[in-house]
Amino acid sequence: MLKLNIPSLTTKSHELPKFRLIRQEIPCPQISDIKKSIHEEFQKIKLEELVKAGDTIAITASSRGIPHQALILKIVVNYFKKLKTKPFIIPAMGSHGGGTIEGQLAILHDRGITERNMGCPIKATMEVVKIEETEFGMPVVIDKHAASADKIFLINQIKSHSKFIGDIESGLSKMCLMGLGKHFGAKTYHQFISRYSWKEVMKATREILMKKTAIIGGLAIIQNINDEIAEVHALRIEEIPKREPLLLKRSKELTEKMPFRELDLLIIDEMGKNIFGTGMNPNICGRKSSSPIDVQWVFIRGLTEETRGNAQGIGLADFTTKRVIEKIDLFQTYTNALTAYRTDSPKLPVILLNDQAVLNTVAEMMSSIPSSHIRIAWIKNTLKLKTMLISEALLKEVESNMQVHFIGNPEILQFDGEGFLLNSKKYW
Repeated sequence: MLKLNIPSLTTKSHELPKFRLIRQEIPCPQISDIKKSIHEEFQKIKLEELVKAGDTIAITASSRGIPHQALILKIVVNYFKKLKTKPFIIPAMGSHGGGTIEGQLAILHDRGITERNMGCPIKATMEVVKIEETEFGMPVVIDKHAASADKIFLINQIKSHSKFIGDIESGLSKMCLMGLGKHFGAKTYHQFISRYSWKEVMKATREILMKKTAIIGGLAIIQNINDEIAEVHALRIEEIPKREPLLLKRSKELTEKMPFRELDLLIIDEMGKNIFGTGMNPNICGRKSSSPIDVQWVFIRGLTEETRGNAQGIGLADFTTKRVIEKIDLFQTYTNALTAYRTDSPKLPVILLNDQAVLNTVAEMMSSIPSSHIRIAWIKNTLKLKTMLISEALLKEVESNMQVHFIGNPEILQFDGEGFLLNSKKYW
């Protein structure tokens, strides 16, 4: 962990704007019975026709923050057991967990995904088997245990990617590449993506895997703005190329909802790998070319416990505090970032002593305008956007928005004795 002596850039205390809590009232579908929904989806694709008794089934477990992932895996494992097959789970998470067996098993353990809880073996390895090469000379590989299984079944959430832009981003196709490819595959694919494109590499690799491996299909998970499961969709392998673009569009409709198009400062309470590949969704914080929002500065206040010190994406922020920096595991962060062929995302932002110092610095930088004109939004993380605090400069903008409602009265920012914000603790 990092230990730093942080200089005081300014001792001047600036007047800060008042804030008000808002809630977005937008469609928020949620599955009430996950087991029933998954079973119905499996019946739609006639999963029993894709396997036979005695088959070994490799089921992927992601490092992403999929709600109720342990429950979902348990349901899938039990369903395959009823079909008289022999399911087992593999960590399918590229370089996450430091690119080590121990690190990836620890991520699963943190999510309650253990052999005892799942009722099946968990087979972890960083070894891969080469399947074939693409026409442009790229090796296509998959997890050694998956390669030896009679069938492979994918599970992943459908969502935007931190960097890739297209009708397919994060989801089942990416799980084929980066998840099943382990550290070696993820690193190799990212290198070729930088030379060609995400679309070319993804399509070529997926076509080989569809033809040359035992992947039979997958379960696609879509979340809502409250970070709960909105929909599940079971797809046969041949359906993935056509259905996944539609599911990505649906995912964006349900999750990426910021009621603003321009911000001076976005305050984010926490970032982490369980929230997004780069810790925070760049579409929400204005750090992706396709983002609909323009954000001048991003302030990160913390890391999630689930990210285990992996601060991949901290470079997307402009400000943070010493407390955050001292929680960073540079080995995990750099391993993940360099595997993704990125040197921008692990760079350190401006580091100040506490929240108060950050906000005073921003106010100083904008001292040519009244504090009441500074446009600030404050969120828990880029998944949970239903409730947020906004500065008074944004009030008029949301008054005409029928999907946004004010809660409570305007309030001033409050800090504890160490200069860290208190307000959010009563809202999320």
